[in-house]
Amino acid sequence: MQQPIIGTKYQMVIPKDVRKIMKAYKPGRQIKVTPIDEKTATIRVVSKNWSDENYGAFKKYWKGVDPIAEVEKIRNEWEERLEELGRGIKK
Repeated sequence: MQQPIIGTKYQMVIPKDVRKIMKAYKPGRQIKVTPIDEKTATIRVVSKNWSDENYGAFKKYWKGVDPIAEVEKIRNEWEERLEELGRGIKK
């Protein structure tokens, strides 16, 4: 394993083999460095908010599906079901 060196501006490069394993370490991501003692610290990626973290997670499931038509279909199914139960929406 490589051992990075801290430069004169207190910067270091995370070794390539570590970056391959740690997929969340990407340019522009914020990290949190927490000192444990004089010789040890932890580096963690700061979590984004939930919506940013999960953006596009179900994209493959919606591929080729018109979301507006899908919502209309579900809405119609509910209206039909409510009419069957005698609670139809009056228009």
